[in-house]
Amino acid sequence: MAVLETRNLKAYYHLDVYGKKIVVKAVDEVSISFNQNEIYGIAGESGCGKSTLLKTLFDAVEPPLRVVDGDVLYIDENKPVSIYKIQPSERRKFKWKFISYVPQGSMNVLNPVTKIMDTFEDFLKPHANGFKIGELRDNILQHIVELGLRKEILDAYPHQLSGGMRQRVTIALATILAPKIIVADEPTTALDVVTQRGVIQVLKDVQAKYKNTIVLVTHDMGVHANMTDRIGIMYAGKIVEEGKTEEIFEKPLHPYTKFLIESLPQFGEKRKRESAPGSPPSLASLPSGCAFHTRCPFAMQQCRDSVPQLAEVERGQKVACWLHSGVKV
Repeated sequence: MAVLETRNLKAYYHLDVYGKKIVVKAVDEVSISFNQNEIYGIAGESGCGKSTLLKTLFDAVEPPLRVVDGDVLYIDENKPVSIYKIQPSERRKFKWKFISYVPQGSMNVLNPVTKIMDTFEDFLKPHANGFKIGELRDNILQHIVELGLRKEILDAYPHQLSGGMRQRVTIALATILAPKIIVADEPTTALDVVTQRGVIQVLKDVQAKYKNTIVLVTHDMGVHANMTDRIGIMYAGKIVEEGKTEEIFEKPLHPYTKFLIESLPQFGEKRKRESAPGSPPSLASLPSGCAFHTRCPFAMQQCRDSVPQLAEVERGQKVACWLHSGVKV
């Protein structure tokens, strides 16, 4: 059952560069349904629109970013509610029932001159519902311990913790209200491999405990392979392939997806790994037709002329590619 949906969502940056108006199509006609009790991954190269998509899901849209069309729907008691049609005064309270955000880099969340316990208390007080400070602290301590963190960190300042520990604290802060949905934007960026594993394990433990939905953005296909249930491949502001993670890794349909998977190193292999040729196009000046055709070794004239639509071709797997336009479901 879906808990969050986007419908033909368009989110563009409207920029004024030296007097010239520029429109950056960061999210362009994206329709996704996120299901209850799943980890959904969004993959793609840097600059393809992944983080902007998360901002629209979390209602963190600020100028110069605008939602120009489409909708983001939160499913409340089986009824879809448009987050952008709720009055701003009520939106924050409504939103916190559903969704929390784990950003890139813990220092975007943690105040460097505030102890971790004080940060938790400041966050929880508006939601305390009559709890006394002592009761709040007991709940915070219990939550921290349940996630495998030492209680001593609550008396520390952020700079006294390692990068990986700060990221775990950020995840604990984002999940203490047991939200239905967690959106995580590159939560393992700038962490070493061992620390990444610890952060990923905390997210998996949270999901297993609360049976909620995690929307995970990362360009690391290895993380997706080990963590996500379904995956959406994003390129130039659009979803170009979607399906169960295992099936996409076993049989990728879009040439771009194949390049992403092929770039992963494997134990025992010494051959050079191949990545997609060339560079991603500018989202302010997209090529005609399929945006990937300038890099695709299988490009046809149809690819240059027309934009393929995301359609199901087999076993719940969707792809937007003219190579599969004749495949019957």
